Amino acid sequence: VDTTEKGVDQVRDLLRGDPDTQIVVEVLRDVNGNEVVEKKTLKRQLVKMSDVRVATLLGDPENGIGYINLGGFNSGAAKDFRTALLLLRYSAPHDLKGLILDLRGNPGGLLDMAVEIATALVPEKSDIVSSRSKNGQEMVYRSSSAPLRPADMKLAVLVNKGSASAAEIVSGAVQDLDAGIIVGPSTTYGKGLVQKIIPLP
Repeated sequence: VDTTEKGVDQVRDLLRGDPDTQIVVEVLRDVNGNEVVEKKTLKRQLVKMSDVRVATLLGDPENGIGYINLGGFNSGAAKDFRTALLLLRYSAPHDLKGLILDLRGNPGGLLDMAVEIATALVPEKSDIVSSRSKNGQEMVYRSSSAPLRPADMKLAVLVNKGSASAAEIVSGAVQDLDAGIIVGPSTTYGKGLVQKIIPLP
């Protein structure tokens, strides 16, 4: 199929297909003034998008200020967050002195991901969140391991009215446990509900 006149979305739709199937792509290249057609066989695979959108040092690396933008709390978000935080700590010349966690516009996600991420930030054995089911059964979720963030590392969590659900659990735990400060122009969404994946038999 000639894609010369097609847009990016149209080309993307042509390339999509079932995972582990193959597609042959022909690429027209200019080699020393001659047009050459190269054939490439590509294997389609599922693309996993990380919930960590950005992880970087801000300003002078010597200042040791890290920034992580977390876009959601999907499966694997906690592992991605922990990896990003460790990489920032090792990238800073003298470890991180401060961390900015950006949860603005984060719609939330899975409860267990929120608990794991909060565990990386708050003191060990802290109550992070409690939930109550329809039948009145209450469950308290606690941090079960030492945090990745040392006690002397400053923490600021950015929120806005688009921060909901699991994002509110993390920011609420940070605030309630005096682990850091919450910064934002407004209150958060105020969802008050959590999701948990329950496998079906």
